[in-house]
Amino acid sequence: MFKNPSFLFDIVCTVVWLLLAVRYARKGFLAASVQLGGNVFSLVGARVFSGWAAAEVFQRFLAGSFRTQIAESISAGGVVDLTGIADKYAGFLPESFRASIVETCERSISAVLSDNAVVLADAIVQKVLAPLLTPVISVVLFFVAFALLRMLVSMLVTVLGLVNRLPVIGTVNRWLGWVTGCVASTMDIYLMLCVVWAVIVITGGNLTVLNDTVMSSSLYYKVFNLFNPFL
Repeated sequence: MFKNPSFLFDIVCTVVWLLLAVRYARKGFLAASVQLGGNVFSLVGARVFSGWAAAEVFQRFLAGSFRTQIAESISAGGVVDLTGIADKYAGFLPESFRASIVETCERSISAVLSDNAVVLADAIVQKVLAPLLTPVISVVLFFVAFALLRMLVSMLVTVLGLVNRLPVIGTVNRWLGWVTGCVASTMDIYLMLCVVWAVIVITGGNLTVLNDTVMSSSLYYKVFNLFNPFL
């Protein structure tokens, strides 16, 4: 049992949850409540922002370069190898995911096979590379945005922690902080599971102790998959 990675992962999650709950509780109800609300706001805000910004980043900074490279390759070789293109630009993603996108594109791209290289390259970029790379960009932007929003919330929480020094109000504030602390720590565990999921996806499940097969036995990971913000 103790040699099972998923079981050890659940133990670590439980210990971290308890430590975070105590840490939040010591800040008091007011600070912990703001931390909880701030975490939820940061999580939702980062998800909405990353979903919108990922497509913009791909179209503005990557699509043009990919389109030019693919058009030049088609003009030079005259052969359209969608699998090869997916492997070249998104080879770090799981093979099954790449194959599903390529298969879908092969069925819909036949209408433009007779067009010039630029038009064909644009179709490949939009139908193959965009679905492959946009989710990865979204995950990266999600964590960057969350970190920035979380930093702002932490600054406010530090100030509100001074309420604990007030007589009577401070005592009540500390006791109620335990309830909010438990909920706030749950949010932190949820974020940690987001990171674990992202690592599994980006590495294509090739890590020995961190892949979907191993983590499928984890209770925490099972619950997380029911509320995965990226799916």
